[in-house]
Amino acid sequence: MPRARGFEYWFGGIDLNATPEASTSTDQHAGQPPEVGGHRVDPQGDEAGPSNNDQQADSRARTGVTLSSEESDGEAEVESTPEGYVPKVPFVGMMFDTPELALQHYNRYAHHIGFSVKIESSRRCAKDGELDKFVYVCNKSGKPREEEAVPVKQRNRKLTVLTDCKAKLRVKRDGARWKVTQFVEVHTHEVIDKFALKKYLRSHNKIPAEEKKFIDLLHEVNLTSGRIMEIMGELYGSKQNVPYNSKPVSNYTAKLGNYDRIKDIPELLEYFEEIKKDDPRFFYRFKLDAENKVENLFWVDSKARDVYPLYNDCISFDTTFMTNQYSMPCAPFIGINRYGQSIQLGCGFVRNESSVNFVWLFERFLEAMDGLHPLNIITDQDAAIRTAILIVFIGIIHRFCRWHIMQKVQEKLGTFVAQREDLRLEFNDVIDYSMTPEEFEQRWANMVETHGVADNTHFLDLYDLREYFVPAYFRHRFFPFLQTTSRSEGFNAVLKQYVHPHDSLVRFFKQYMKLQERIDVTEDAHEFDGDEKTVRLWGDFPMEKQILQTYTMPIYHRFQLELRKITSYNVRDIGVTEQGSIHEVFPIQGSVRGYGRRSYRVDADVANGIYNCECCKINRDGILCCHALKVMTHLGMVTKYPEHYILPRWCLPPPDIVAPRDERQEKPVGQKLSRKDMRLLRYGNLCSDFAKLAVGLAASEKTNEIAERHMRAMEKEMADLKKANADALKKRKSAKHAVNTNTANDSQESVPMEEDAATVENRKARNPPMSATKGRPGSKRKKGGLQLQKPKQGLCGVCKQPGHDARTCEVRLANPEKYSLLGLFH
Repeated sequence: MPRARGFEYWFGGIDLNATPEASTSTDQHAGQPPEVGGHRVDPQGDEAGPSNNDQQADSRARTGVTLSSEESDGEAEVESTPEGYVPKVPFVGMMFDTPELALQHYNRYAHHIGFSVKIESSRRCAKDGELDKFVYVCNKSGKPREEEAVPVKQRNRKLTVLTDCKAKLRVKRDGARWKVTQFVEVHTHEVIDKFALKKYLRSHNKIPAEEKKFIDLLHEVNLTSGRIMEIMGELYGSKQNVPYNSKPVSNYTAKLGNYDRIKDIPELLEYFEEIKKDDPRFFYRFKLDAENKVENLFWVDSKARDVYPLYNDCISFDTTFMTNQYSMPCAPFIGINRYGQSIQLGCGFVRNESSVNFVWLFERFLEAMDGLHPLNIITDQDAAIRTAILIVFIGIIHRFCRWHIMQKVQEKLGTFVAQREDLRLEFNDVIDYSMTPEEFEQRWANMVETHGVADNTHFLDLYDLREYFVPAYFRHRFFPFLQTTSRSEGFNAVLKQYVHPHDSLVRFFKQYMKLQERIDVTEDAHEFDGDEKTVRLWGDFPMEKQILQTYTMPIYHRFQLELRKITSYNVRDIGVTEQGSIHEVFPIQGSVRGYGRRSYRVDADVANGIYNCECCKINRDGILCCHALKVMTHLGMVTKYPEHYILPRWCLPPPDIVAPRDERQEKPVGQKLSRKDMRLLRYGNLCSDFAKLAVGLAASEKTNEIAERHMRAMEKEMADLKKANADALKKRKSAKHAVNTNTANDSQESVPMEEDAATVENRKARNPPMSATKGRPGSKRKKGGLQLQKPKQGLCGVCKQPGHDARTCEVRLANPEKYSLLGLFH
C-alpha cells in the first residue's frame, strides 16, 4: 500500500512568504525548454537523453522531497515539493542563474536518489576576486578513516562512513550565469531507497521556513523538542512523514535564545520601558556594580500593586535556583488572594544571597508598594533573610518554614530516635498540639527530662528556634492554611515548568508573565463559579447556606470540611462565667485530622455571638473551627454565622473591586486574532485536514492522480494570486513613495530629543556574571516533613526481617554452615 502523504505534498513547495518571482513550476511540457529551480535550462540540455538514474527514478515509489530554500541564505531553511516530483538529472551544459540554485537542484536530485551532498571546494577569480567555481560532492567522498582509539575524555561522536565516492557536480561561472562543467553520477556505495530514512541524510534533515514560525510558537509555550515533534507528527499524519527528526528542532530552538543571551539586559530593560507605555504603574528597579553589570533586579506589575493592600496580611518569600543562565537566585514574593490561590506580588533576582542584597530587594518592594509593610511573612531559615527583614520590615511577624527545620531535625535526630519511639511520638505531639507558648515550654521541659535528652545539643538548638517555627507562638497571627513556604515552593515548581536553567532573563520575564496569565485565568474561573454556580449543601444548617453566599467557593469548601468534623466530636458543659458558658469538645474516638487526640476548650458568649476556642483557627485561618461550630450546634445557634467572624478578604468580590479590574487587554473581547496568529492557525488546520485527506488519496493510483491534478491546479491558482498581489503592492509602494517625497521636501528638519536619566542608565546596564550557587540538594525531598519520622529499618540479609542484621540473625546462627558471613558480605 502506498505511503500516506504528509501535508507538505499538498502545499507543493509553495512558500507562503515567497514573492511571485520565487515560485517554481514542476510541469515540463513537450516542445518547451525544461525549467530548473525557477530558471529555464538551455535547449542543448535535451540532447543528453535519458540516463540510468532516470530509469531508476521511474521505478522508485513517489515520495516527498525536502529541498533547500531559495530564501535560506545558506541556513537550514528548506521547502518541500510534491511526492510525485522527479527532479531532472543534471548534465554537462545545464545552466543556472546562481550557484545556490545549482546546489538546490543537485540536493533535490540527491534526495530523490538517496544520498546527501556537501560543498567540497570553491574558487575565486584572480581578475575580479569573485567566486567563479563550486564543486558539490557526495557526503561520502573522501578517503576512509583509519580506526583509532578514542581518548577517554573525548566525546565519541558518530561519524559518516567515507567510501571515496566520486559522485559530484561542478559548476563554473559563464558570463552572468553558471554552467555545469562536470557531472559524475556513479556512487561507490549503496544509496538509501527507503523514504523514511532519507530525512536523516544531513543535507535533507532540515526544517521548512514556514514550519520554523510554527515551531517558534510552540517554543514560546515552553514545549520541548520531543513534544514539538509529537505535534508535527500529528500534523503530517505520522512521525515517519516528518521530513526531519528531533535533532534539527532542538538545534533550532537552542539558537532562538542566542541573541537574547548576548543582549539580554539591554533588551529586558527596553522591554520594561515598552510595558510602561501601556502600563504606567509597572515598576522596575535594578542595581549595577562597578563594571555596570546588573547585580540586583526587581519588578512588579500594576495589578499586583493594586491588590497588595487587600492581601498584605501574609506573604511568602523564598529563593530558588536553576531558572536562568546566570545562576542568579530568583526571589518571588507570593501572596494569597480571596480564593486561597497563590498570586505574584513581584519578583527579583540577586547576585548572591547576602543580607545587603536582600535589604536592597525588600526596600524596592516597599518602594513599589508605597511603603505599606506586610503584616506577616514566612521564609526559609536563612540568616541573611532574617537580618534583612529586621532592618527593612520593622515590627512585622517573621516565621520560619517548619518543613526545612524538621528536615534538618530528621537528618540530625532520625537515627537517634529510631530506637526511642516514645520520644518521637511525644516530640511531634508537643510541637503540633501545644496551644500556648507556656504550655509548649512546660511540655518540652517534661519531655527532655523524662527521656534524658536535656543535654542533647540538637534538642537545645531546636529549643532556641522555638519562637520562629512552633505553631503555639503563632496561634493569634494570620498565616492562612500554612506552616511552611509551600506557597513559594509550589510557585517555584510551577515556574520551572515554564523556564529553563539556560534561559535569558528576557525569556524568563516573558514566561513569568505567561504564568501570571495562568493565575488570572484561574481567578476568573473562580469568580465565575462564585457568580454563576452553586454546590449541594452538606447539612441543613442555615449558616452553611449563608457562608456559601458570602465566601468564595474554595473558602466555602474549607468551611464545609470544618463543618463535617463536628461529627467526630462530642461536647460537655464544664462551667459558667459572667460572659457565658465553658465547654469541652473531645473526640468521640481516635484522632481527628489536623487536631489530634486532645480535647479543646471553647468559651461561648451566646448573647454577643462570641465563641473562643483555644485552637485559635479563626485567628490564623480566618474561619471558625469545628470545635466552635460543635458548641454552636450544641447550643442550637445554627441559624446565622456571626457577622464579626466573616473576614472580608475571603468574601466574594464586591462590585467596587470588580470594576477597576485590569482592562488593558491586547485583544479586547470580540476582536479577531492578528494576521500572523490567524495565518498560523490556518496553517495548522490545513496541515491536519490535508494529512487526513492524504490517507484516502494514497489508496490507489487513480486517487493519487486525482490529488496530483488538483494540486497542480492549486499551484497555478496560487501563483496567479501571488502575482496579482505583488503587482498591487508594487503600485501602492510607488504611490506612497511619491507622497513621501513631496512631504519630505516641505517638512523641516527634526530636532533630536534628549534622553531622560532612566534611558541613559538603562543603556549602561550590562549582563550579570555567573553567580556562585549553593548547589542542588544532595538527597531527594522527603515526604511528611512537618513531623519527625521514624527511619526505615534495614532488613536482615538472611531472613529479610527488620530489627537485626546478619551477624545476630538467629536463622544464620542456627545454620552456620549454610549461611557464612564470608559468603554474605562478599
